[in-house]
Amino acid sequence: MLATLLPGVREIRTPLAVGYTWLLALWLAVGHRIPDSDRASGVVADVYRLAHAAGIVAVGVAVSVGAYILGVITTPIGLGIIYAIGNLMRRTPAASITPGHRRGQKVTEALGYVVETRLADRLSEDSAFRGRVVEWLTANPPPDAQSVTSDGWEDEVLGNLWTRRWAVYRAVHIESVVEQLQADQDRILGRLRGTSDPIALEHDRLQAEGDFRIAMFGPLAAVCIVTSIRWSPWMFLTLPLLIILIYVGVEARTEAEQGLAGALASGRVIDPALARLDAQTMPLRLAQTPPEPDQ
Repeated sequence: MLATLLPGVREIRTPLAVGYTWLLALWLAVGHRIPDSDRASGVVADVYRLAHAAGIVAVGVAVSVGAYILGVITTPIGLGIIYAIGNLMRRTPAASITPGHRRGQKVTEALGYVVETRLADRLSEDSAFRGRVVEWLTANPPPDAQSVTSDGWEDEVLGNLWTRRWAVYRAVHIESVVEQLQADQDRILGRLRGTSDPIALEHDRLQAEGDFRIAMFGPLAAVCIVTSIRWSPWMFLTLPLLIILIYVGVEARTEAEQGLAGALASGRVIDPALARLDAQTMPLRLAQTPPEPDQ
């Protein structure tokens, strides 16, 4: 019962909290300009009379509905602006300090591990594929293994899973497969949801948690700016602390995507791009030195 209610609560929580915080920022900005009920006139006086006639419960419900609608409108706008700024920053020299950069590295590394492991299994069973990899390693040996023969490389790559993964990483251009898996994430998630897999529920939870943290940055920043203007400029010092919300939010989304990679690695869901690794001809690298693995 609780498991069925939690997704609905998560869907309401973010827009409601964002809307309430925007209303708080608006009240701090202009609330002092609204006259008291005994001095109000026009529309403001009508609102006071309506609130008095409806009662405190009805007023609370109306404010909550208004906050929810405001949150529904502003949440995707805020998320879109933050993601757009992040994408722009990743094209600058400051890219390495952006949360999206680290997210891309970790997700690519997780998916790369899935592809390498799948191809490492194929390497031990498919003699034609193994022959191509051994031929590449013989022609492009690492600096510390210049004298190893093709027979030596075959014995090396058949040694254990670690050496097979190393051979695949060094010889095979796996980045194209990783890009296909990244593009297929929505379909992978759909397959997991279709089987009611717990990984899909955990992904949705982490995704919602990440969106909540990131979406709260905008309204909280507005509260910080308003209080800095109306109260003390020292409140501006809290603004950099709010940026942490973006980092922890992106980290939650990263964990969600790593969970999908774990589902692929465990065989709980099969993606066409991953299934093709068992039969298709894999492109080998052109350069002698493969790219450094992500740290």
